[in-house]
Amino acid sequence: MGSLDFYVDFNIEVPDISDDFTTEAETKLRALASDRSDIVGSAVSLERIADGETPYLYQVRIVVYKRPDSIAVVIKGPEPLITLHNALDVLELKIRESREKYAQVDSHQGGDTESVAYELSEDEVYASYAKGQDPAEILNKTRTEIASSLMVEEGLNQEAAYFAADQIIRVAEKRMNEPE
Repeated sequence: MGSLDFYVDFNIEVPDISDDFTTEAETKLRALASDRSDIVGSAVSLERIADGETPYLYQVRIVVYKRPDSIAVVIKGPEPLITLHNALDVLELKIRESREKYAQVDSHQGGDTESVAYELSEDEVYASYAKGQDPAEILNKTRTEIASSLMVEEGLNQEAAYFAADQIIRVAEKRMNEPE
């Protein structure tokens, strides 16, 4: 995945936060997303939730937009950077667990077809699911027709089927526009 495909939105509601906070968050999030296509972006917020001598003054919320399910973490702590580090550690664990869950192979069905659709490049999705169809035939079908066919024939869930349908349509359009 290219670095331009990944974005991080920040909502910092605490004055005088150093650039270290955003740099640390963005660096770690980009590392979690590198070499994978399942994470497309994230949002990080920092807010002061209490005044005075309370033990939890700050709250960090991180949402990672990950296919097929987004992941959110909310951590409270005494210092912004410490709270960020704790939130990133918990987030990394949740992302690993999610990836392991979708990477497990079900020996009875030959694999987790839903995660297969997300882990393949668009050309691999096309080769796997279009099964040699002419690009013109594909473009004569609607997105819903393609997705419905993938749900019935390949056993994909609705979200994975529409994702795969979008990839198939994109490749078919590229192939139709290529000079012969």
